[in-house]
Amino acid sequence: MYQFWGITVKELLNLSSMKNAKVLAGEVGLERNITRLNVMEVPDIINWVEEGEFLLTTAYSMKDNIQGLEQLIIDLNNKEVAGLGIKIKRYINEIPKEVLERAQALGFPLIEIPFDISYSTILTESLTEIVNAHTNILSRISNIQNNLIKLMLDGGSLKEIAAAIHHSLDGNTVAIEEYIMGTQIIMSSKNKKIYKSLIDEEQDYLKRREIKKEHYKTGHTRSIDIIQDEEISRISIPIYSENIDYGYIFIWEDKRVLSPVETKVLESSTPIIALDIHKKMTILEIEAESKTEFLKDLFSGKEERIKRAFEKLSYLNFDINNSYSVIVIHIKENEIYKKYKTNVPNYISQLKIRLISIIDKISKDEDYNIISTPRFDGVVMLFGSRQDTKDSRIKKDIKNFCMKILSYAEHEGFNEYLNMGIGRNSDSPKEIWVSNREALKVNEYQNNQKGDKILFYEDLGIYKILSFEGLRPELNKFYNDILQDLVNYDKEKGTDLIITLKKYFEFEGNLKKISESMFVHYNTVVYRLQRIKDITNKDLNSYEDRLNFQIALQILDMTQEQNKFNS
Repeated sequence: MYQFWGITVKELLNLSSMKNAKVLAGEVGLERNITRLNVMEVPDIINWVEEGEFLLTTAYSMKDNIQGLEQLIIDLNNKEVAGLGIKIKRYINEIPKEVLERAQALGFPLIEIPFDISYSTILTESLTEIVNAHTNILSRISNIQNNLIKLMLDGGSLKEIAAAIHHSLDGNTVAIEEYIMGTQIIMSSKNKKIYKSLIDEEQDYLKRREIKKEHYKTGHTRSIDIIQDEEISRISIPIYSENIDYGYIFIWEDKRVLSPVETKVLESSTPIIALDIHKKMTILEIEAESKTEFLKDLFSGKEERIKRAFEKLSYLNFDINNSYSVIVIHIKENEIYKKYKTNVPNYISQLKIRLISIIDKISKDEDYNIISTPRFDGVVMLFGSRQDTKDSRIKKDIKNFCMKILSYAEHEGFNEYLNMGIGRNSDSPKEIWVSNREALKVNEYQNNQKGDKILFYEDLGIYKILSFEGLRPELNKFYNDILQDLVNYDKEKGTDLIITLKKYFEFEGNLKKISESMFVHYNTVVYRLQRIKDITNKDLNSYEDRLNFQIALQILDMTQEQNKFNS
């Protein structure tokens, strides 16, 4: 804490009691902070000092071993003592050259105290100054926080908060970047585009979450930006509350250098800013609830609930005369957990709101008719089109829309965790539930087959047939006849015959490639294929049997993925 409170060594030297003091060595350390003063007249003082202390001494305890002063300075510096003031000519006449050189090398302030000034005078004046500094800090913290609270109570925006900080720092450039809504506020007397580009360069959101560990220790980090061929220091302060990352405050010292006190004041203000952002999130979540209920009714397929949904059209952007396609964005929560381990629910919640914000922005920019709301594993949307729009045009528009979402996501570092499934366009609002079911089927396929991030139901091929609910009993029977015995054998014996069969089709029957892929001997693959033939009574040399195997493997994958998807 000493780095934020107290006075500097330089400020100590400006006191009237120290006006005749001389800096003997360690000038670069004059900005060290002093939080207390102590008198040193015993040889084992090193055991009792604390960081931030400034020591006063006559060097009485070292008068017979003045060379030991060099080691003492090393030890004091290691304990982050602010400096050492010595009264010369009482017990020692001068400081040895090697001691001065050591203090200079360490940047450790070594000060000659005026002989005629008493310790009590120095202690009284300096401690009064320290107390005043503490009081000033507390007052400034209180003033800034009170101003921010007043701004919020008066309905102040992030822009007004940024302006208040900008003003309090005498015009230093200030930016607030808020993740959830994707808001950037920049207050600067210079070209704002320069500062925006600097922020945009760092928008890998997940990467920021990792480096926050450093911020939690210090409250902020410092870095250097090159702005118009000039090195400008930037202070980055995370806006963080209750395990949720809300954004950052950036301050560039392009007008003047911030004091540690000012930095601490700004750090103490971040919970207030987080509260303002959280308030906006709450409003969005309330708005989303009505959309969620509307879509649940619409997707139910039940006439009574669909009728109830139509009663809510007055306050939703839904045109009953349009046709609609359902788009479901699935967030791959398991992959996020594998990479980051902690706080996944909070991150997923933020990601959904961020996606809604991105969708709203694109919709306004491109004049799309979109209704979007969070769902348990992502976001669901209705994409509206005029009834006379050709299917090819609708598909092109949806593809363009989804590509823009992925572009934003890539820019912010989370595109790899998204899949987008699109159902077929429905001319009748009463049939939109079919498009929703199809979009979910596409999500299942994407999760299982690792297909394209943007995928339309009509592009699924045979999977469309296999995923048809009415065929489920026949498909289960077909699977049992072709593959169930092989699956049971693998479970009982701990073998990999199913994997071998999949590799057989992946490498088009090339046994050498299969063996290399599975890291087994060529003859092992030959043996396994023979076991598959013996167990199933099916021959891989037969076109019909190969086709049956491939269909049965698709059914197996669908069943396994469906179980995971619904768990």
